[in-house]
Amino acid sequence: MQRRDFLKSSAAAVISGAAGKGLLARTAKKKPNLLFIFPDQFRVQALGFTGEDPTITPNLNKFARESLNFYNAVSNRPLCSPYRGMLMTGKWPYTTGITTNCNSSQPDIYLRNDEVTFTDALSNADYQIGYLGKWHLDTPRGVPVADHWKKAQWDCYVPPKRRHSIDYWHAYNCKDRHMNPHYWIKDAGEDDKAFFDQYSPIHEAETAEKYIKNEDGKMRDSGKPFALFAAMNPPHPPYHLVPDKYKKLFKDKSLDKLINRPNADRKLAGRIAKDYFAQVAGVDDAFGMIMDALEKSGEKENTIVVFTADHGEMMGSHNRKGKGVIYEESFRIPLLVRWPDKIMPGKDGLHINVPDTMPTLLGLMGLEKHIPKQAEGKDYSKVFEGKEFERPNTSFFISPGSEEIGARGVRSDRYTYEVKLRKGKKQIRLFDRKKDPYQMQNIAYQKKDVAEIMHKELQNWLEKTRDPYAKQYA
Repeated sequence: MQRRDFLKSSAAAVISGAAGKGLLARTAKKKPNLLFIFPDQFRVQALGFTGEDPTITPNLNKFARESLNFYNAVSNRPLCSPYRGMLMTGKWPYTTGITTNCNSSQPDIYLRNDEVTFTDALSNADYQIGYLGKWHLDTPRGVPVADHWKKAQWDCYVPPKRRHSIDYWHAYNCKDRHMNPHYWIKDAGEDDKAFFDQYSPIHEAETAEKYIKNEDGKMRDSGKPFALFAAMNPPHPPYHLVPDKYKKLFKDKSLDKLINRPNADRKLAGRIAKDYFAQVAGVDDAFGMIMDALEKSGEKENTIVVFTADHGEMMGSHNRKGKGVIYEESFRIPLLVRWPDKIMPGKDGLHINVPDTMPTLLGLMGLEKHIPKQAEGKDYSKVFEGKEFERPNTSFFISPGSEEIGARGVRSDRYTYEVKLRKGKKQIRLFDRKKDPYQMQNIAYQKKDVAEIMHKELQNWLEKTRDPYAKQYA
């Protein structure tokens, strides 16, 4: 099979999908608001409407019916800080230097002041900007450099000069205190963090409600459009830190009912599943609170709402927990976009990469002129208008690389391909997700023609992203 025919045959099914109906004519007389909600470690399989994990997500299920679902969305570097770096800058990790998590074991990993970010671009377009929850783009300063991430300090005060034009700050850098969270609020000093005796997603939802309602103009300038980013920490370890009301939903569920993926190690998954699903239910509750506040505010019709996540969670699949790998449970993320009467609900198979998110949303908002010139992602906002455009054939996967260790990969509509480096040797894996959706059988050596096509796609990505380790993966 010729490479072009192979890739075109995959893309054709996507272009003919329901999302091709796209965006209706832009009739809004004022700039749309933006609500960007992205919980941490929320895997796409945990969305109840997918029929995969046995979760309870009525609010997200309803939202999905009103949204355009990008079912091929991925987290190119499935880890908190690299995702956030790509989201905010529209650049790849090796360009920003944010290749791993920000903490005191790697003090040079942080978001630079001279980057022009998503929030900077929105500010330049005269938006009021709020940020709630986990930032994780700064690093503690003035503390000893830890010799390992497990001994590192992660949380820190982020001064206004490093907040990239955010007007309303109710956030922290990185601290997994789900049940007694703390935040630095607005212009609070370093020693003035505030603690709340609440489940963090619920507290952040209540804060979002106040921001959206903006009674007496206390939260923002009501004469300007707003952009609110809500970065909830759950569903994220420690998983047991979740209110009993959500734990009770899964208390009597058997492992047979909870763990339904044939690639999952039951013992490992069993330690996580009930609490992870309980946290998901809490996030769904919080999401519903925010949507209800938006509707009551009268701003629903003029607000673009995005629900996504920074990466997934393996939860026992392939005998792993956490993230950072190319398997679907880690690599794929939710990406649902709603704009009532402007975006036709449905599904679209666009292979959208994280650096494309900011340019695409700015394009959708009519703010093309404000897309930072340095952004490396593409504006795919034509997808919302039902227009034909050149679509990428694959998305790109990155794992930290050197001459001794690391991985790169690509994901098409059907196949996932990866090249791993281990002590100078290459390990090649190819999965046919149509026949093997749980990625349990490596067919790289049985399907050498497909592997060759996918490898050429990988080479294109290595060149396009100016990957410094491209030669090792060639």
